[in-house]
Amino acid sequence: MNSEIKIFQKGFNYSQDGPGNRLVYHLCGCNLKCPWCSNPEGMRVTQSAKSICCDEIVREALSAKPIFIDGGGVTFTGGEVTCQKKSLLTIVKSLRKVGINTCIETNASLPDCDGLFEEVDFMIADFKTPHIAKALEIGADIENIKRNLIFRAASGKPLLVRVPLIHYFNCGEENAAAFGEFFSELQKNSSADNLSFEILTYHEFGKSKYKSLNIPYTVTDGFVTNEDINLLADEIKRRKLNLINT
Repeated sequence: MNSEIKIFQKGFNYSQDGPGNRLVYHLCGCNLKCPWCSNPEGMRVTQSAKSICCDEIVREALSAKPIFIDGGGVTFTGGEVTCQKKSLLTIVKSLRKVGINTCIETNASLPDCDGLFEEVDFMIADFKTPHIAKALEIGADIENIKRNLIFRAASGKPLLVRVPLIHYFNCGEENAAAFGEFFSELQKNSSADNLSFEILTYHEFGKSKYKSLNIPYTVTDGFVTNEDINLLADEIKRRKLNLINT
């Protein structure tokens, strides 16, 4: 295994990037253009990106294995991990062979990812909007996303679907109902109690990064209210779906 993967950051985190204590790699490159992204430095592959041999990641993970407590392991996030799916799949297979739990965080919008989505132990997917036009605003193909999530749900392996709630973009009764409708479809396609949902609220943690990168920060109406949150939360609960908070 001598291929490489490009990252812009790595570190440890507990429970927010998959179960337990995890070694988290942030991969470079993203196919979407979400104006609220908290990691704009990962949208493109730049000169500051670091190329790491796949073998090196496996060695690092093995050295950290004793501290992967509470079901922990290695998580790959972004950027968008499926932009480097070939190298990532190689790494995931190697980690599983040595008994290390693997997790990815993805927007699930790219095609031909079945191999990766089938292989990884835990998958976290952002589902930003149920509407075709809104998805196109950020460069996403909603049919790809829905198909990929249904495929993963049907695998029986854990899938956590997160909604990044943005006031001007995906709030309100119509959106809540549309989210709920698709989430119920996902539940019907799941093969076990492997499916859960989470609401993430808009924040500006990445805003300062845009200035340092000379990228305009265009979100002016992103913060959500308790009413916004409750509309979606109540819709999910009404459908008897598993709503969690990590």
